[in-house]
Amino acid sequence: MSGAICHLIDANLDTSYFRSIARNSALHPVMIGSIAPAGPLQVAMQKLETRTFSLEVSKRWQYPLALLRLVRLLRREKVAVLHAHCFDPTLIGLVAARLAGVRIVFTRHHSDHNIRIGARWHTRIDAWCARHADHVIAVSEATRRIMVEIEKVPSSQITVIYNGMDSLPNPTPEGVERVRRELGLLDKKVCLMMARLHEEKGHRFLFDSIREIQSRVGPVVFLFAGDGPHRRQLEEYVIARGLQNEVRFLGRRDDVSDLIAASSVVVLPSLAESFGFTLLEAMSLGRPVVGSTTGGIPEVVAAGKAGLLVPPADSQSLADAICGLLQNAALADAMGEAGRKHAARFTFAGMIRRYEAVYERVLDAGTLAQESNVETV
Repeated sequence: MSGAICHLIDANLDTSYFRSIARNSALHPVMIGSIAPAGPLQVAMQKLETRTFSLEVSKRWQYPLALLRLVRLLRREKVAVLHAHCFDPTLIGLVAARLAGVRIVFTRHHSDHNIRIGARWHTRIDAWCARHADHVIAVSEATRRIMVEIEKVPSSQITVIYNGMDSLPNPTPEGVERVRRELGLLDKKVCLMMARLHEEKGHRFLFDSIREIQSRVGPVVFLFAGDGPHRRQLEEYVIARGLQNEVRFLGRRDDVSDLIAASSVVVLPSLAESFGFTLLEAMSLGRPVVGSTTGGIPEVVAAGKAGLLVPPADSQSLADAICGLLQNAALADAMGEAGRKHAARFTFAGMIRRYEAVYERVLDAGTLAQESNVETV
């Protein structure tokens, strides 16, 4: 495994992102593991014959043990670059990489949520990690701008690399019919939101737009795919407003392609969003989308050319945009086709090539630094 790229994530979820990294990496062998005890991630990596690991801790007070295990792993496997993802792996990974003498890169997957809610220590740690890593990958220009302007990270320290996407399985008529029958959609129009159930995703503003949409369009079913820490609060919010007949909480779904194909429009009204991956998935299948003008969403939706954009936290504008697509089939079709063409630019192979260019850059910089030290001595 000499010269390997070691990817570290906190949870052990099996995601298309890490499966695609395992399949597409070319210049360096990869190993992919989690801080959390082994689970679906490790099973998926084993099926792909990709080296995997777990640091086997589940509580933050156990992180010193995770740090020690990670240092040993980096040294034992002669890892070339540690690539960390998300907050906790980045902090643990930075310290471990420095102790092990390994180069470290991390991807900033989140946007300005912690800044928005006033989480000062979280923001300070984010900034410290960004300034002390060998390089940082931002998933959007909006994310890079936050790091430079608010966290005071040198611009030269950051490279913007958009998330890539492997093609979703083609939806089948049988699969779409199954979804519509299972969810009792009948011939109704369907509005789909695929997002973690967390306040930053803006679910409540979509809930608050439902009565307005139905008064103008007629019966519409609103599907919410995904799970998260705020599910109970969101379900209570729906009940308090008497929206149980219109809203369906679906939980985590594996039939994403059929679900998107069964929908009339896909919506993401986030208050904070670094990228907006679910909009990209919908666009790739030719579905019209509505997103907020926050974070990286305008970059994904091509500043409104491949979908409609509305201000965040604005239920009236959200209702107007959704109604505009549901009431204008020609506009919806045109947006869907523009989105399909635009989404084709976000390939996983292209993302991996740009990742590997960053790895080579930090490894070359490390070699130069070592040679400089030798000359100085």
